[in-house]
Amino acid sequence: MEIIQNGEREYDTWILLSRVYHMIAKLRRLELAKYNIQPVQAYILLILNSLGGETSPTELARYAYEDKSAISDILIRMEKQGLITKTKEVAGNSRVKVKMTEKGEKALKLSSEREYLRRVMSVLTAEKLEQLDSCLGLIRDNAITQLDIQEKKIIAPSKVSKYYHNKELFKEESAIIN
Repeated sequence: MEIIQNGEREYDTWILLSRVYHMIAKLRRLELAKYNIQPVQAYILLILNSLGGETSPTELARYAYEDKSAISDILIRMEKQGLITKTKEVAGNSRVKVKMTEKGEKALKLSSEREYLRRVMSVLTAEKLEQLDSCLGLIRDNAITQLDIQEKKIIAPSKVSKYYHNKELFKEESAIIN
């Protein structure tokens, strides 16, 4: 058994994970560029679709695990592109609802192809893919816990985990293709 010294193994693994993420993200940006949308926009559309096509910016921030200000900036761009609409609720408060437009639905459908991902992930067997999912889930959950320890303003891990563990929410095949 190899002895890990000073966290070098963890750091090397983190660097590898980071590089893999950046390469796949670059492929995703290139693939979505032909539809004039960003990966984060496709992800927001996926969340919106999974939530029935309409929700609040706060709810989007929770599911995307982003700051409300970052989501706000993304939504402003998406509204300018005609992918979503934002409306204030009538009840006299300042609550905003975000709704996907027909153009947003089309962009979501186009973004669901992800040929680049199929090609990249094709090197993994179903068993290896399951192992990777399991390992990344453990790391993600521990990172959420560590963030909560470091930043008390972050959403409680139990709430975030509820979103991340709700795999039904992201079963897009039934929501998009049907």
